[in-house]
Amino acid sequence: MTDLMVFPILTDTDTTLPVYVTGNGHWSNQEEINRPGGYPHFQWLQVLSGAGELHVGDRRMTVRAGQGFCLLPNVPHHYYATQEPWEIHWLSFRGEMSEKLFLQAGVVHSGVYTLADPDMIVAHMKSIFAMTQSGRSFIGLECSKLLYMLLLDLMKVIVVSSHSASEHYVKLLPVFKHIETHYGQPIAIRDLAECIDVTPQYLCLLFKKAMKLRPMEYVNRERINRSKELMFKEGSIKMQEVARRSGFESPSYFSSVFKRLEGLSPEHFKKIHGIR
Repeated sequence: MTDLMVFPILTDTDTTLPVYVTGNGHWSNQEEINRPGGYPHFQWLQVLSGAGELHVGDRRMTVRAGQGFCLLPNVPHHYYATQEPWEIHWLSFRGEMSEKLFLQAGVVHSGVYTLADPDMIVAHMKSIFAMTQSGRSFIGLECSKLLYMLLLDLMKVIVVSSHSASEHYVKLLPVFKHIETHYGQPIAIRDLAECIDVTPQYLCLLFKKAMKLRPMEYVNRERINRSKELMFKEGSIKMQEVARRSGFESPSYFSSVFKRLEGLSPEHFKKIHGIR
């Protein structure tokens, strides 16, 4: 998918809708953005790969693949990539129901939010993106319907929407850091549990509450993301080397996990992204 921004032409009728899209787009590697005065519309940005850092006030937050971040209107913010390519789908919108729908989803402030099913939100954003370029009649109305669906589904998939879930996520930060640093090496669940001085059983419980994933599932997702980065950076690299450097015990297991998580083989992934 190429880099593109689309700002639909809105009619007076469109701007009276409860929610309506004002802009959307895709960046294969998000550039640094610094807005001391904020942005006038609501924004949702969904990270597909890489990682970045978001600054809102005195808070500094890491944003990884699978997470999204919300920027409320006129709130000063600054964000930039820390692990490239930082691929992002973004969406801006307005309407009298915007804030209420965000609040119902647990989005109470500008910041980073973890999703149980990020692919669902990405699919909605791609649908809106396609609609804004379709040339169809009543684009504003059609995009409003798709946006409403996205915001309703956001209520179902946001994980860090309660105080207790947020606490669990914060407690797991040393574990995430260990995985990020050692993904290319063998990782046992007891190693992860020792990062925060808990039993492996309790670590599994924390992951279930905070991430809706088992710990080793999260490890595999991190490794698959790193494998994609390797393929982009070193196009001619052989798959067995990608598997080894991403931390997989064998190329066949790497291929199996990649296909389960991405829905296609590593070779097909390279082909559709034009990697040679």
